[in-house]
Order: sequence, then structure tokens, then C-alpha cells
Amino acid sequence: MNRICVATSKARAYYALVSRLRRAELPFSSMLPGSDCRDCELVLTTADEAEQFGGAALALEDLDDNPGIFKGQLMSRLNGEGDVILVGVDPGKRTGLAVFYGRTKLALNTFESAAAVCSQVGTFARALPASRMLVRVGNGNRSMVTRFVDGFRREVPGATIEVVDESGTSTASAKMKGVQRDQVAAAKIAFRKGEVVSHGTPRSRD
Repeated sequence: MNRICVATSKARAYYALVSRLRRAELPFSSMLPGSDCRDCELVLTTADEAEQFGGAALALEDLDDNPGIFKGQLMSRLNGEGDVILVGVDPGKRTGLAVFYGRTKLALNTFESAAAVCSQVGTFARALPASRMLVRVGNGNRSMVTRFVDGFRREVPGATIEVVDESGTSTASAKMKGVQRDQVAAAKIAFRKGEVVSHGTPRSRD
């Protein structure tokens, strides 16, 4: 069975969907208009064409242009909405940020301000359905940790926030060859249990 199929007769929509899938590093199959898509778990199409694919359809018009959010939207449909949004933050002059939906990587970024990091995490929290959000912040710079914790409490008040021992997280990883060091550290921090400094609440499924 194909997990993700693109099926639309509209050239611009096809190009937009394929471009977003490639940026999100998601494999997919292209289907000719009128093809039998019953073997597709998820069919990406347009709002005008969605009805012919039933509940498997997801319209371009409902998908975000941000590759990480786009990927999370697709994963939530494929895997269910019960996964945790997991965030790792490596504070510093250049702060690494890693965002996962369950164990699926959505984004690896580097920012130069705490406000930008907190805003980006808030964007993911508002855009993606999930059971809860867990934010883990490395403890290497105590003054920055306080700034991040306060920022996340304001931006994502429902999130559980942990402060994590970040020792050893900046070492190179063969699995993440070519990825910036602060982003590698953020990804490791995301999966390292820490001390809870702010308790979150279950997220609404409105």
C-alpha cells in the first residue's frame, strides 16, 4: 500500500504538492487523474477534487507551506492524532531547535534569539493536533534557560517543560552527518528526560 499519493489534474497544484513533499523529505507516489487510489492511505489533491477520494483525501488548500508543519499535518493523518509534539532546545548565542511528532523529525533549525525560538514552537503547537507538547531545554546556560522557560510558559502555556542535562549532546552523530552541531544537540536533548519545571495540560481536540 502507498502511504501518500498525489492525485490531481491541476498542474499548479501538482507542482505545489510535490515541491512540499520533497522539502519535507516524504516519499510519495504520483497517480494519474482518474486512477484507482484505493491502495493509498492518504491522497493529496485539491479541494475541488477531494470528494472523489473520500476520507483519504487531504486538500492542498488545507496544508501549510512550512515544510515542518506540512509534514506534521500528514503524519497526524497517517499515524493518528495521539502523538506527542517533542521539542529540544540547545540554548546559546546560536540556539538549536529540534521538533518531532512522536519520533518523526519535523524540523531542525538554528535561531539567534530566544523570542524567535519560542514563537516557532508556538506556531507548531497551534498548527498540529497532538495529545500534548513536551519541551526540553538544555541546561548549559542558566540565564538563558530561565529566559526560555519563561518564554515557553507564555507562548505554549499547555506544554510540559523540562530542563535537561545537556552534557555530551554536542558530540557528532553519524546518523546526523552534515547537520549543524547546535541542531544535533537539540535533537539529542529532545529525547533526554529532564527535571519538570512547568506541568502541561492535555490538549483540546476541538
